[in-house]
Amino acid sequence: MIAGCIRAIELPPQATVTELEPSGRAAKGPDCTMPILRSEPLTDFKKVSIIEGLGSRFAEESDVMPAVMRAACDTGADALLILASKAQTSENMTGYYINAVAIIYVKGNNVVSGPAQAGIR
Repeated sequence: MIAGCIRAIELPPQATVTELEPSGRAAKGPDCTMPILRSEPLTDFKKVSIIEGLGSRFAEESDVMPAVMRAACDTGADALLILASKAQTSENMTGYYINAVAIIYVKGNNVVSGPAQAGIR
């Protein structure tokens, strides 16, 4: 008999990006800082990409968020709007799930630069 526990292989958290429209911005470095919002900003903005992150069933938001942030930085977004962040178990997916939207700020029909990059993580 084999003594001890058998551990499942844990994959690192992954993020997928679905572009809604081009941001018109250059990609930022993978370690960029940008605000993480939990509700829609009070200023005009455009949703440019849907970003979904998934970690193992033992993961927490803090484990998955870096992968989601790297994906958001790649879109050139001004901020990341979190729509859902939760542990879940379903037929299709088990683990910690983050559903977010990369946004850029706009004024009228013109895109404006975002707020000062506070580095909120």
